[in-house]
Amino acid sequence: MNYSASSVSQGRINQAKAEEQPNTFASENGVSSVTQMSSLDKPKQRMAGQLGHRALEYLNEPAEQQRTDNWMALFGQSNEGMEFNQAKINRGLPAV
Repeated sequence: MNYSASSVSQGRINQAKAEEQPNTFASENGVSSVTQMSSLDKPKQRMAGQLGHRALEYLNEPAEQQRTDNWMALFGQSNEGMEFNQAKINRGLPAV
């Protein structure tokens, strides 16, 4: 007989539960044993990961990095880009 370790483990858990006579006070929604699947003390991880797909693409692909840098240079020369960069420099402070 070849049984996987997880099957044997689950069988032992089921045997232990069958031998117990749990009090109805200790049940939650009709379940005597609640298994928490996620960590409640950590915030949910972003779906894109810690850096995100776009940032990883920028960091790992020289052609994409060059394309993005060229776009940023052209944007910086536009009226909107100049306003954006000036606001970044002033950090929202009004120009005097």
